[in-house]
Order: sequence, then structure tokens, then C-alpha cells
Amino acid sequence: MTTDYRLRALENPTAVLQELHRAHSTSDNFPRSISQHFQSLFSNENTFRKIPSLDVKRPPEVHHDRALVRFRAMVQDTSLSTEMYLSRFPDGSCGGWGIYGTESGGSSSPQVDYANLQECSVLWATSVPAESNWCATELDGPIPDDTQSNSASEFVLRRAHKYPHTEFNHVGVQVKIYDKGDIETFKSTDVVTFVGILSTESCSLDQTGTGSPSDAPTLHVLFTRSHTPTIISRPFPRLERIVLEPHAISADSTQLSERLAQDNSQVREQLISWIADEALGGDRVVAEWVLLSCIARVQSRHPPLLPPSLTVSRFPPPPTTPSNAPTRPLPLPTLSTILRLLLPLTHTLPLSLDALNKSRFTPESKDEDLHSGILQVPQGTVLLISEGGVGEGQLLERGVMNVRALQDVMKGQTLPYIFPFSQFSFPTDIGCIVLSEGRKSTFFKTDLNVPLTAPTTTSGIARLYKPPNEVVLPSADKLAIFRDLVVGARCGKVQVAETTSEHIQSEFVRERQGNRSLTADDLIRWMTVSKLYALSLHEPSLSVETWQRAKAFDDQRRVSVA
Repeated sequence: MTTDYRLRALENPTAVLQELHRAHSTSDNFPRSISQHFQSLFSNENTFRKIPSLDVKRPPEVHHDRALVRFRAMVQDTSLSTEMYLSRFPDGSCGGWGIYGTESGGSSSPQVDYANLQECSVLWATSVPAESNWCATELDGPIPDDTQSNSASEFVLRRAHKYPHTEFNHVGVQVKIYDKGDIETFKSTDVVTFVGILSTESCSLDQTGTGSPSDAPTLHVLFTRSHTPTIISRPFPRLERIVLEPHAISADSTQLSERLAQDNSQVREQLISWIADEALGGDRVVAEWVLLSCIARVQSRHPPLLPPSLTVSRFPPPPTTPSNAPTRPLPLPTLSTILRLLLPLTHTLPLSLDALNKSRFTPESKDEDLHSGILQVPQGTVLLISEGGVGEGQLLERGVMNVRALQDVMKGQTLPYIFPFSQFSFPTDIGCIVLSEGRKSTFFKTDLNVPLTAPTTTSGIARLYKPPNEVVLPSADKLAIFRDLVVGARCGKVQVAETTSEHIQSEFVRERQGNRSLTADDLIRWMTVSKLYALSLHEPSLSVETWQRAKAFDDQRRVSVA
């Protein structure tokens, strides 16, 4: 297809849609034809990126009416009522995708052929919660300066209750899907890029209320792109990076080659050292456990092979501020900044009794409108939970429910959705790292516990909470390699060779003969840790040597908390 035709689709997608309808008006499934046509038109990544992005920095207000946009979003609510639309007007012109009678010439005739009534699915989608800035930049490209300056003054926050983290700006959009093949595809917390025509329409969420419906940004979908649980992908095993411009300092100065990297162990050690030095007071053992937790994910639900939750105990609370100083929010652990620099999806949850008693952790339906909860995040998110703000006081009913919901996520990777007369649990995939001042978590039972060799001086504790601008960053090229290792490991799979399996079984039998307290749970934990250890080294097969190193590493942890 010619560049001019793509340009027309970018500038006036409605005109292209109407032309296609005239050419394919007898199609049995015109919406599917539209999806395939536009998907083919923008199949090349370079041409796809020319579609303007819809996000916080480029909100609906900066796009013209019926603009073609792409919206990478999390599906928040699929319970919106389906809608009927007239797929063909009496004059034969195209209906749907926000095209109504006044736009179709003689289509204002009251005569309606009910055979032309079709159904479209409606859902609510939001900006992707917990998405890191570097991930968004990699997927969307840089923001033009003029767009960024205009968006700040024109941004309008709508229906904040449908976004899990209300402290952040976000875009919420009513999404209408016409292709029947996609109608049953999307589930809550799925990350999808919707490409379609942006308009403003009355919101179907308001149809059940007593007041008049309010308008909402509405995206009429032409086609969609799904995403992996990590949103972006990296090769496993890791590939070498080629330096394109030796003197450039931007992350774009390298690209992946086709050669397997041979320095995974060295890069892993460098990454552990950076995490330890910048966020954990130099404790390399805890940094290594944090790394393993960051790459863990749900491997299987039947049987359950779930990411182990981790408590970093003996983690000092933030330094106290003078009583005469102005009240400010408690600083976040520096580890929060490190995780945002490494992971595509991560969120920090600072706990306090006030937050537990007043916040909503689980989605809850009110007046047929699903209000989001803090834990309604995409699968693949790593959650950093800080207990540094927890003081004395009483945990109320809502607080107890919130603690139970987060414990359910850690234990079984399920999250309850609350409805007026019932509740249902839906699968999640959320890694959990808890920072606790005591010997164990105040509220949660985690699979693993490792104590921090914590600094005791005021300045040492303050460095555990230093702001992002004080974090010493590696070079852009080195940071890109760190991300390759972490994200690639999250995408990878480790096989256990027969010889390794026989060695593990023999060793477990031998150790159990000398220690009758060992159970199958210990074997499962060792297998989980050893596979994560192999993933962190980008080894697709678990060797006997890696098994022994991982088991010794876990044995060392158990001694430290005994």
C-alpha cells in the first residue's frame, strides 16, 4: 500500500472507512474486514508508530475529533452494557464507529431495516497502571515539545475511581469494539493497544443513573494489538548489544545483535552490586534475593507454581523528622526507584494504618460501576510493599479486608472482585516484596524471609530513602543491558535435564535421611529458587552446578533467619 494511502488513513480514517464499506458492503463480517485491513496497513513497526498516541502527555483534549489514535491501556471494566448500532443506513452508507445519520447524507430517513442492526461490545480502559517511564518511552517514542506543553494545560481527569492509583494522572476511555472475534477476548487487567477513531459520546456507565449521561472520550476500535505479560519483551538467552555510536550517551546508541551474550554472570554480578550499593546499604545477599523476586512469575496454576513472596526484614523505617518541621509524606525506599528503572511494571505501596483502613485494595461494583482497587494492576507487575509507615493503632474492618486481599495475592495469586451480593476471585500474577522493620512482616506471611544487614547510623538509614535524583545511575548502555537481563529472565523458561533431576532426587533422599524434618515443601522451594537462579544467569537448562549454588544460597538464608 502506498505512503499516500497510509497518510490519508492517518489524517481521515472515517473517509477510508466509508470507502472500504462501499467496496465491501456485501461482506458477511465487515468489522473483521476492517480490522484486517487497518492491521495490514500499519503492520510495519515504523508505520505503526506514526499513529498518534493517546496517553497522559497526549490526552484526548489535544487530539482533534475523530482522529486516528493508539491507546495502550489496561482493561478495567468489562461489565458495561453492549450497544446496538445501525451497520448500514437506508442510503447504503456505512454505520458504526461513531458514524451517525447526520454524517451520511440521506440517512436521516426514519425507515430502519432491523436486519442491519449489529451489536458492539463496550468496556472501560485506563492508562496502564504501574508502567515505568522508560517502558512507555520505548513503546511510544519521545514526546514532541509542543504537544507536551499543550497537554499540561488541557488535561482533564475523568472518573478517577476507575483507576487503581488515584495519586497519579491517567487517561480513562470508553472503548467500543465492533469485531465480534474480539468481543469475548479481553479480560480485566489485560494490557491491550487499541487503535481506533477517537470521539466524545455519552458514557454507558451513566445509563443506569438518575441524572443525565455525561460525555466521555470514546474510542471506536479498528484493530488491536495484544501484549506479553512484561509489555515489552527481551530475548532469552540474552543477546549481545552492538554499539552504534561509541560516543553517544542515549539508550538508542546500542541495538541487539544475533549473537548470544557470553557475560551473563558478570552482568548479573554488576547488577546485584548496583542494587545493593544504591538501595540496600551494600547488602549483596538481599540484592540477589530482590533480583530473583523481580524475575519470578506464575509458571503454572495446575499444579500451582507461583512466584514466591519475599520479606526483607530488619529494614529500618524512614528517619524521623523534627516535630516542628512541616508534615510531609514519608519518603519512599530508594529500592522503589531502582525497580522503576529496571522493570516495565512496578508499583510501590507504602503501608500505614490510615492507608489500610481508608484505601480500597480490591475492585468493587457500586451502582453497576466497577470502582478500581490498588491491586487491580496488570499481570506481571512487581509490588514493593513498605511497612515503614505503620505505627500503633487499630486495624478496622476495611483494613482487615485489605490485608486479607493482599495475602490472597501472595499465597494464591487471586484477587477478589466485590459485587453487591457476591464476590468472585480472578487470577493475578503480581510479585510481592515486603520491607519490614521487624524479624518478619507485621501483616503478611511470605514464602521467603531474608534479613537486611542494615546500616545503623542516621546517614546510612537516610541513604535507604534517598530521592531519585540522588541515585547514581550506570551508563545508558549498561542500564539497557541490565534491563535485557531482567526482562529477558522474566520471559524465559528453564528446563531440567534428566541427569540433573536424578541428582536432585538422590540428594533430597540423602539429606532427608539425616534430617527427618525436611518435607516436599522444602524440595519445591529449592526447585523454585534454583530455576530462578538459572533464569537470572540466562541458562535455559538447570545444571547440577547451578542447583548446588542455588540450594546453598537458600540454606544460607534459612540459617540467617533461624
